[in-house]
Amino acid sequence: MVALGLMVLAVALRDPRYLLTRSFWLDEGWVVDSVRAPLHQLDLLTSSTPIGWTLLLRLVPPVGGPERYRLLPLAFAAMCALAAWWLGRLIAPADRVSRAWLYGLCCGLAGAASAAVLSHTWLKQYTAEAFVALALAVLLARVERAWSWRTLAAFAAAGVAGFLVSNTAPLVTAAGMAGLWLTSLAGRRWSRLPALAATTAGLALADGVLYQVLASNGGTLPLRRYWRLRYLSLDDGVGDAAHLIWQRLAAELGSLGWGPWWLALALIGVGLVTLWRAGLPALALAVPAVAAELVVLGFAGAYPFLEPRTVIFYATLLTVTAAAGLATLIRLGLGRRVTAPVAVAGAVLVALLLVPGWVRAGRGDVPGEDVEAQVADVLARSRPGDPVLVTFAATFSFAYYWPDHPTFVPTTVNTAVGFMPTFPGRPELLLVHQPRSPRAMVDGLERGLRLGRGRVWVVTGSLDELATLRRRAPGVRFTTRPGRATLAVAAGGPWLSSQPESQGRKA
Repeated sequence: MVALGLMVLAVALRDPRYLLTRSFWLDEGWVVDSVRAPLHQLDLLTSSTPIGWTLLLRLVPPVGGPERYRLLPLAFAAMCALAAWWLGRLIAPADRVSRAWLYGLCCGLAGAASAAVLSHTWLKQYTAEAFVALALAVLLARVERAWSWRTLAAFAAAGVAGFLVSNTAPLVTAAGMAGLWLTSLAGRRWSRLPALAATTAGLALADGVLYQVLASNGGTLPLRRYWRLRYLSLDDGVGDAAHLIWQRLAAELGSLGWGPWWLALALIGVGLVTLWRAGLPALALAVPAVAAELVVLGFAGAYPFLEPRTVIFYATLLTVTAAAGLATLIRLGLGRRVTAPVAVAGAVLVALLLVPGWVRAGRGDVPGEDVEAQVADVLARSRPGDPVLVTFAATFSFAYYWPDHPTFVPTTVNTAVGFMPTFPGRPELLLVHQPRSPRAMVDGLERGLRLGRGRVWVVTGSLDELATLRRRAPGVRFTTRPGRATLAVAAGGPWLSSQPESQGRKA
């Protein structure tokens, strides 16, 4: 019942009513378009999103509104709470039910209300990455609790399977295997080495094949350029690099939801000691090992260093580790009559400080304009054949919400994804495929005004795009309809001076 309650809490904190009714934005449009494409095009439409996660979207039942696909990240968020609760119970001694309850509850609450994941429950793999990290931690703990070929194989197999839905699964499995190697060598457990060697080789081979076949196409040049400021470099010297690493680490620790960075770090430290004393030294070593991997990959220009979205999996792992540390402090405080009131007061104070912040994080707004409402307005108010200009930030969501099925083709411009939606046979649908290109928007507007005899419906993904279009198209009258979304109607234009003004109609 406790586990079920934690899963329900994880979903409730994320305001499912809002998530299941809010229009998809640009990054989500890249993902949800895959459900409108045939299976053989899945490789074309999958970039930084793991292909297994994209496939799971097709298993979402056709119940509810068009935003029902956010049920998938919500489901993974619920499983985060379950995995964290399970991990907490493994940390506690098996012969003490009260301790298992305390650790399970603290870790489960942290998994359910992880501030890092709460504000990113979009149609992306972020919650899946958090769940896979916690699930692998659970399986690693099982290996240490009951060493056998079977438990080791289960950990490795889960790591390979996790790679299908989480790009960061190999980082966790590599750190876990490193922890097992170190503890086995330090403890002179020579009989374990053959199993470790075979598992390490098989895991490396499987992950390498999956990366080359399924994941390598996500590292596009535009994406690497986008993340270039989040990589690490020694160009300015070792001192500056070290300062930058610490700066970002302190910022990340401060965003975990445990208060200032030093308090979060202290709780994590107690949590690592807790793991070690609980007989889980490999897991205790794996947590900082992931940080070391992120530093190396940051210097290699292969992975953004501590960027809020790409480090969610690790932030969740740190949050649950800190929760284990908090459970230890509460247990120690409750263990003596003198300190018991202090422990209870401390737990209440922590709740009063942290819970409001977690609730606020769970109500983060989905970025972007309401493309769904704009499309609905166009369909309700336009005449057959009216031109519709769709700016770049709205293009991918438009392809999902527009009733006609799009055709997806390889992109011809430098974007973060390798495809673009088109509507063959519908020349009145003018999709802008060039990001941050005012010239492309103005050219599309001009074509639409000629085609529509002086009137064009304009669907935008952000108010900035509409403002840019207004500045770059002098002489064109834009009429906007206030409400949930800003749908604009463009009329007139210097290149259509021969057209009577009456042909432009206000919305």
